[in-house]
Amino acid sequence: MTEDANAKIREIAVIGLVSSAHFWSHFFVLVIPSSLPLIRAEFGASNVSIAMVIAAYGLMSAIWQFPAGVASDRFGAPWFLIGGLMLMSTAMFFQSMAPAVVVMIAIAAIVGTADSVFHPVDYTILTAKVRGSWLGKAYAIHTFSGFLGFAMAPMTMGFLLADGGWRHAISVVGAAAFATALVLLVCHKLFMGVAYPAVRQPGAAAAGGSLMSFLLSPPLLLMFLFYVCATLSGNGIQTFANSALMEIYNLNLRDANNTLSTYLWGNAIGVLVGGIVSDRIKRFDFIASVGYFISAAMLCLVGLTVLPFFSVVAALFFAGFMIGSIMPARDLAVRAIAPAGGIGKAFGYVSTGFSVGGTIGPLFFGLVMDLHLPQLVFFVSAGMMIVTIGMALTASWVARRQLARNTLAAEPQPAE
Repeated sequence: MTEDANAKIREIAVIGLVSSAHFWSHFFVLVIPSSLPLIRAEFGASNVSIAMVIAAYGLMSAIWQFPAGVASDRFGAPWFLIGGLMLMSTAMFFQSMAPAVVVMIAIAAIVGTADSVFHPVDYTILTAKVRGSWLGKAYAIHTFSGFLGFAMAPMTMGFLLADGGWRHAISVVGAAAFATALVLLVCHKLFMGVAYPAVRQPGAAAAGGSLMSFLLSPPLLLMFLFYVCATLSGNGIQTFANSALMEIYNLNLRDANNTLSTYLWGNAIGVLVGGIVSDRIKRFDFIASVGYFISAAMLCLVGLTVLPFFSVVAALFFAGFMIGSIMPARDLAVRAIAPAGGIGKAFGYVSTGFSVGGTIGPLFFGLVMDLHLPQLVFFVSAGMMIVTIGMALTASWVARRQLARNTLAAEPQPAE
């Protein structure tokens, strides 16, 4: 076997292993929401109090995500990846033993801290270990694995909840994730070193300079805000759509989780299609505008409760598909504005927007559900998608202007 063939096998293995960790990062986001009605009933808690468990996860991930990106660029990403998955899975296992909601909040903070490593270190490893011509597809597979985690969580939890209750279900998935971490530990040498050094893209943020100049770089700051808005637009559906559907359509928990899964499977399949689309259409703002507008229209139809239930399932799938199709173009847009040697820092910064949205969203949508306004979950989510379109258009416009300025500055000036 040639050296190039061996290199390709190593790169495929790296993509698969990193993506498996990313799968669990997303899967765990929906473990508590998928079990929410049962946890609420056992503790006699409100939706808002259980939402605080979810918000604690998002808050700690938000606090530590950028530092994790900086540390992964400086000290190397592999051990952060393996240690993060080990800590997250162990904490989630202990979540199944929590005697009260306040303990669940404390453990969720640990899970969120561990979760903070995945987006920055995953992209650092992929960018360093996968050839440039494969990066678009590698990012798409990585993103698909995360949405696959979203899609599998309600279905898996629904099956485990029916079999043995929420404590049993959470302990099983925690143990399964720890087994994945052990596989990564055995294969850790694949992640070591840099095979393909990063090259600074035209229009990217400067590698040097102060921390504030990096954080206030207009393209990166706007992409951070885009991530916040995008998360808020989807957080209500991911977290409370099952509870809302139970109230609107009088479903049981298992059927509601399976219905939510159609939206999440749409996300996952859309990511694969989006990987192809992003190779052909380079305008992230165009892809985002079309995807979010159609998805918002679908959610409004669901919120109006004018559709028969089978059409609701189809609308949720199509809404999820359109959102998923945006994600590979989004990742490539961030890579284009990231400084050379600062991939982890850039993705850590903008991905903090996920966690900021994931902290605010559950509290707001939990309050909406406590007020018994389940249709509002869909209407507010659709409204946030329209706001997200505005952020995508603005971020792309600013990035193009910076690229044009930098290109002009790099051109040789005529001698006087």
